[in-house]
Amino acid sequence: MTRGRAAPGERARPAPPHSKDCLATLAALLAASMLAGCSVLAQVQATPVPTPRPPSAAPRLALTPAPNVPGDPNHGRELFLARGCGGCHTLYGVEGATGVAGPNLTNVTLRPTIAGNTIPNTPENLARWIMDPPSLKPGTAMPSLGLSQQEAQDVAAFLSSLPYNPPP
Repeated sequence: MTRGRAAPGERARPAPPHSKDCLATLAALLAASMLAGCSVLAQVQATPVPTPRPPSAAPRLALTPAPNVPGDPNHGRELFLARGCGGCHTLYGVEGATGVAGPNLTNVTLRPTIAGNTIPNTPENLARWIMDPPSLKPGTAMPSLGLSQQEAQDVAAFLSSLPYNPPP
């Protein structure tokens, strides 16, 4: 038996009611998408092509240390990123370092003073400042980050190395 027609000696069955509804719904969806500027057929027939993406973490180049500045600038860079320094400070060329709560640290080691022009800018003072800002300037907004002396020295070495390592 075929739908809608009866074989000899059988009673005819009507076509399922949903088939007309499905066709009407499909036609309405197609018309609506064309009016909206979409092409359902193009979307259905198009084969998606994966878009290549650059690796999320490009290998970092080894930094050239600043002359006569103690510490490991490469470890300092890792500490700068891991401790979230970029959440408060902007540092040109460092991804995610776009904070505005603290001063912009781009070329900070080329400035004559740090901490709001109150402390002479030397590698030693910069490391002391990074290790415990309130001990050098009570009331400062920058908190003590719990860095060891070596870690503070490494971050200072990183900041000092930046003029010798321009961003790509």
